[in-house]
Amino acid sequence: MSPLLWGALGAVLIAAELVIPGIFLIWFGGAALLTGLVTALWQGWGLVGEAGFFTVAAGAAVVAAILRARRRSALTDGEAMRINDRAGQLVGRAVTLSEPIVNGRGRVFVGDTLWSVEGPDRPDGATMLVAGHKGMVLVLRDAAEGR
Repeated sequence: MSPLLWGALGAVLIAAELVIPGIFLIWFGGAALLTGLVTALWQGWGLVGEAGFFTVAAGAAVVAAILRARRRSALTDGEAMRINDRAGQLVGRAVTLSEPIVNGRGRVFVGDTLWSVEGPDRPDGATMLVAGHKGMVLVLRDAAEGR
C-alpha cells in the first residue's frame, strides 16, 4: 500500500475519533500514520509486511492507551478523589477558633474561608482538630485528644 494511503487511513481514523470519541480510533489512526511513515522510509515490504507492522503498532498503541488509562485512574484514588470536597480535605487539620463555640456551634477561618463548625463549647482562640464534616459544616474535637 502507498504511504499516502496509510496516511489517509490514519487521518480518517483520527477524524472519526473526533466525531465518535472514546472508541480508541485515535490509537489506530496513530498506528496507521506511523505505518505510512515507516513505509515511506523503507519501501518494498509488500502488503503483508505493512499489515504486520500496522498490527504490531496498533497493538502497542492500545497497550499504551490502557497503561495511560490505568495511570490516570490511579490519580482518582485518595486525595484526588476529594479535589472538589474541600471540607473532606480539612479532616485531620488543626484549626484555631475565630469565634467561640457556644451551644455546639461556632465558626473558624481556614485560609481565607470562614467555616461553620460543630463541637464542644470552647472559647475563641482554642486549637481544635477537624474530625469530620456534615456537608459544609466542620465537626471539631479537642486537639488534646490527638489525631
